[in-house]
Order: sequence, then structure tokens, then C-alpha cells
Amino acid sequence: MAIGDAFDPVKNGWSFHNWNDQSLSWDLYRRAYLAINPTQDPVAAPLDCLFYEAFEICAQHGNCGGLAMLGLALYKYGGYMGFCGPASFYTGSPSNGSGPDSQDLHQAINVMQARQFSGPGIQNFLDVVKAGQLNDAEAAYARIQSGLGSGDYSMLSLSNGLFGDAAHTIIPYRVEESPPGTKVIHVWDSDRPYNDTYRDFYDLDMNKVTFTSPTAWTYDQNASHFNNDGGVLYSGSNNGWFFSVPISLELHKARQPVSVGFAIEGLTFLLVSGVGAVTQIEDDTGRRFYRSNRVHRHVAEFETDDERRLDGVARWPWFGARRHDQLPELFFLQRSVGSPPLTVTVRGANYRLIHSQSGHLLEVETRARAAARDRFRIEGSAGDSQALEIHTDGEKRPFEIHQLREDGAGDWRSIRIRNARITKADLRVQTHGKLRAVEVSSRKEKQEFDVEFRQYRSKKLASRSVGGHRVPAGKAVRVAPADWNALKKTDIERSLKDR
Repeated sequence: MAIGDAFDPVKNGWSFHNWNDQSLSWDLYRRAYLAINPTQDPVAAPLDCLFYEAFEICAQHGNCGGLAMLGLALYKYGGYMGFCGPASFYTGSPSNGSGPDSQDLHQAINVMQARQFSGPGIQNFLDVVKAGQLNDAEAAYARIQSGLGSGDYSMLSLSNGLFGDAAHTIIPYRVEESPPGTKVIHVWDSDRPYNDTYRDFYDLDMNKVTFTSPTAWTYDQNASHFNNDGGVLYSGSNNGWFFSVPISLELHKARQPVSVGFAIEGLTFLLVSGVGAVTQIEDDTGRRFYRSNRVHRHVAEFETDDERRLDGVARWPWFGARRHDQLPELFFLQRSVGSPPLTVTVRGANYRLIHSQSGHLLEVETRARAAARDRFRIEGSAGDSQALEIHTDGEKRPFEIHQLREDGAGDWRSIRIRNARITKADLRVQTHGKLRAVEVSSRKEKQEFDVEFRQYRSKKLASRSVGGHRVPAGKAVRVAPADWNALKKTDIERSLKDR
């Protein structure tokens, strides 16, 4: 329970306005999660560098999550991360979004903002999605009410669409039913700090969410006094999200989700960035994530039929930093060992797909000028071998495929296929024996490609590029170094077989 009185938005809310940061530093990355490499070194820590791409931009649309989490921690404990409550003690810009005056506090809030990506935070999100409560005001209300009674206070996340339209996190501090049949959640909002500009928002009791059913909820930042202030009218009818997160799940330092030591079994990180959009995720049994194969805009487009729905897949909702109108898409997948292979369909031109699980990285990049539909079937990502099969509708479509496997000691091995081009056909790349060898094949057309082998062992990097490989249609060529520990001078073994 809190050490003082009930939460008071005047006293316990920050006095300054929410702000955004275009990028967060590697030092903040290390402060946010456990066991991050001291430097941003893609050789010494490839998986840390991979997830930094998601971490770096997580505050581009604001630090509302960090403001809510640290504000609640100061309220609950009286102090946290070297800062004392109440939060209103700290000064900063009241309205223009520049954040706190103190650089140390600025960075502490950045760290809290990023901990939404911690292991426990991701597990909570997967549980919310699995329970069908991504946009469920009744479930959120019950969790908030329980936390207010137990002292495990919650944050409230909401948006106006699948792509994180106006994504926001606020502090719910009181609940009630008024009138009967309508439930009310009173909130503190970092976009509406208590000051001369927004005093009426709280004093006139405008700071509230109301709802009559799980998706019939509204929250109006404008209320009646602030119609010209750029506020947002949030509504459950927009098919976004509405769920609560206890601060106990995300407050403390934990692992980042693609680290080798991450605790959630079977968790997969899937990121598509550039000029491309995921139109479907499905398995070999016909279960699917979306109802149709097109670019998606609303939560209502998720497959909900129990006979067709692909369980264990969740689109990370508030990840949506726009770069030149390109919207990265981030998914987390939690599937048991032995689950059928997944196929990810992407519509796009110049983009990159990253798939990471249990220390195994698969990266596919195409630098095509024209858009096409590409289907990526991924097999056995957590075992000793992994296979990727690409099918494309494009013409002379260039692909580069990179597979990397890391172990707990920080050593890793990788195989990269370069300069492969596919015209309305397929390409299969399969690794064997913990990336000791690679097989490349196509059913429909001959393939030409180059191979690069790399190994990082005992803090030493060795690499070997081997170009000029050809394989006829219907055949598979196997390529492997004879001795990985003498990579620069060993023989390269090649063999050809029927596919």
C-alpha cells in the first residue's frame, strides 16, 4: 500500500508535460535491462544490437509509460531510482513537451518507458491477448480495482487503432459506479499535468474514463474546455486497445526478450521494417492471425474463430514509430516445441524481416524497387537446424538471408547467403548441426548465390566469403567449411543432391 494518503493528481502527478525523444542511447539501454553488453558492438553482442533497434525508438511518440510507472513508484514507495515523492516536486515545462528540468530524471523516465519491453511486461501482454482482453474495459477495471486494494497499482494503456493510433498510458487512481450501469475510472494524464492550463480538467472532474460494456468506453482529453488544445477523444468503438498493467510486472530491471538468457520458453521476436507490411501469419494446419491477406488497420481484423485462430501470436500495439511514413511492425509469438512451421507473408519492396528465438537469429532483406508478395516459411527455429523457404511473385527479386546462432558464453556462428535473385519462384535455405553447414535449393529455377561464413569465438572474429555457387532447379547444394576453427584457410566442402 502507499505510504501516504490516496493518490492525489495535484500532488502525486508530475507538474510537467509529456515529451518525446527521437532516440534513446545505448547507456539507457543498459540501465533498462539486465546483462546488456557494455558497448554497441554487433560482433560482440549481435542480439543486444538487434533488440536495440526496437528499444531506440520506443519514446519517439512520448514517455507516457515512463511517467506513469515512475510516478506510481514514487507514490507507492515514497521514492525510487534516487528520486523522492511527491512527483509534483520536480519542475519542467508545463505545456510544450520538453519534459523535466533534471537530466537525471529525464533519463530515469526514459528507462521506465523502455521497461514495457521487459520479459515480464511482454509475458503480461501475451496473457492479455490470449485471454481476449486487449480491448476490454471490464477486465481492465477489475484489475485496477484489485490493485487499488492490494497496493499493486496499475497503469492503463489505450489507443484508437491497431497501429497504435494516439497510443497512450495513464494512471488510474479511483474507480466507481455512477450512475448505476456506468463505471468510471478517474485518471491522471501526462498530457494534462495539473497546472494553470489544465487545472479545470481535474477540478471539474473531467479526468475520467466511462464505460457501460467492455468495448463501449470513452476518454476525452479535450473535455469541454480544451477543444483547441490537440487532445484526443479515445473510444472503444475504434477497435484499438484498453488494458491495464500492474507496475510490479514492469518496474524492476529484467532481461530483454531476444537475449539468450530470456526466461519465456518458446518466445519469438518478429520485426518487419522498411517498405513492407505483414499481411498474414499462419501455420501448416491453416490457422491464421488475420482474417484476410491484406494490409491491416484494426484489431477487428484479427481472426477470432476458435477453429481458425492462430494462438500465441500478439502484435505489439504501441510499437509504431513512423520513419518517412514507413511503419515497423513488431510481433511476439509464444508457441510450444513441436508446433507446426510458420509462414509469414509480407507485401512490400525494400524491407527487412527479423525472426529471433532462443539465441537463433534469422534475417531476410530485399532491396527490390517494386512491391511484391513474399511468403516466408520458417521451420525448426529453436532446434539444431533451421530452414527458410521463400516464395515470391516478384521479378528478379534480390534476397539476402542471414542466420546466426549464439550461445550463453557470447560466442556465435553465422551463415549469410548473398546475391540470390528469384523470379516468381522459390528459394530454400536450410542449415544443419548448429549452423555447421547450409543447403540451398529451388524447385522451379536454377539459383546463383554467394556464401559468407563467420564465427566469433573467445572474443575473436573469423570470416570466409565463398562466391560463385550455382544449383540447378530440383537440386540442393550443400556448402560447409571443413574446419570452422580454421575458417580462413580450411577447405570448403560442396556436394549436390536431389531436393
